Amino acid sequence: MESVLLDTLKPYLDRPRWVVAFSGGLDSTVLLHALTRLKEHPSLHALHIHHGLQAQADDWQRHCKQFAESLGVSFHTANVSVDDCASVEDAARRARYAAFGDALNAGDVLLQAHHLDDQAETLLLRLFRGTGLEGLKGIPTARELGDAILVRPLLGLSRAELEDYAREHQLSWIEDPSNHDTGFDRNYLRHNVLPQVEARWPAYRATLARLASLAESALPEDSISNLTFHTRTSTWSALDLESLRSLDEGSRNAALRQWLSQTGLTPSLAQLQALQKSMLWSSADAEPVFELGEFQVRRFKEVLYITSLTPFDPSLELAWDGGSVLDIPGVGKLSAVGGSQPERFTVHFRRGGERCQPAGRAHSQRLKKLLQESDVPPWRRDRLPLIYLDGELAAVADLWVCADYAERLAEWRFVWEPAG
Repeated sequence: MESVLLDTLKPYLDRPRWVVAFSGGLDSTVLLHALTRLKEHPSLHALHIHHGLQAQADDWQRHCKQFAESLGVSFHTANVSVDDCASVEDAARRARYAAFGDALNAGDVLLQAHHLDDQAETLLLRLFRGTGLEGLKGIPTARELGDAILVRPLLGLSRAELEDYAREHQLSWIEDPSNHDTGFDRNYLRHNVLPQVEARWPAYRATLARLASLAESALPEDSISNLTFHTRTSTWSALDLESLRSLDEGSRNAALRQWLSQTGLTPSLAQLQALQKSMLWSSADAEPVFELGEFQVRRFKEVLYITSLTPFDPSLELAWDGGSVLDIPGVGKLSAVGGSQPERFTVHFRRGGERCQPAGRAHSQRLKKLLQESDVPPWRRDRLPLIYLDGELAAVADLWVCADYAERLAEWRFVWEPAG
């Protein structure tokens, strides 16, 4: 318990006060007790909100005062009036937060004891009420509260874990009878619905907490525009790896989800983690390929690409006059514009040893060298159509016209649309 608290509260050790919202129930009792066991913490203060809604409210206030004092923690009660309205829960919440605002000083940390079960209940209630993405973020671990900050250090622990702690330390706490009134939506969910959910999906709490974390880290629409760019060798946008690495893990997941959504893919968290391990952290000279359904994610020179490559026949040889679209199965479409007279082209793929002197350059080079220098991704090189005239290489897709054929093909412009 202490290690969980410290993980969350370490950034707030230099604050003047930690003020615990202390109702006397199981959750806040465990929180207050566990805080006093920390080796290091600021001044602790227990704040009890007296709503006056139950006949036992005065007894609860006395219990809370005695418990806090037994731990050596200063104690204060704030009496509030709850408006008579349709939703007593909402009115009580508004009254509580008004009291918190009055009691807190600048720089204070208000600690609330919400836990994993509270998070799951909140998310489900919001779903049933038709929440948007903002609502799926659930209960935040921390947020600003005026000049103070509100922190919930138990949000990763279940109620069962808090009960185990309370039994181990022989703690007593208040049981509010209204918590069993199923006329309230949260209580109905807690007592009538979630036991059946747990019987079928025992890990639902962690699953819903993960959903909240994903929603919290989701990036706004089009927010990855500064990470992506379009290339002539891909149907889909490419993703800059250096920029991706600069993000925190949650933002990286969100950026990858947005980037992959252009294909209709919806990867799981496990797939995203495996993808990052393969693409972001493997050796610089590796050429990793990550399969996602019919698609692949590939890396080349600090850029991620999406491909959907299917088998093709590298020995294929096709006759073409340039007047129609040449559809090459599994590879793409080759077309031409501007030529006034048809030509007797032959189209095939690399076989090794090809050379071309691109028009305007002084020397010929091996095609392999040209493709490397032009940063054509490796998986595209063997799929580029090579255009021949009279048995000689005349053009390489839409990249270069070879100098010996520059005059003959001066009116021609080739257009290459790769598949996948």
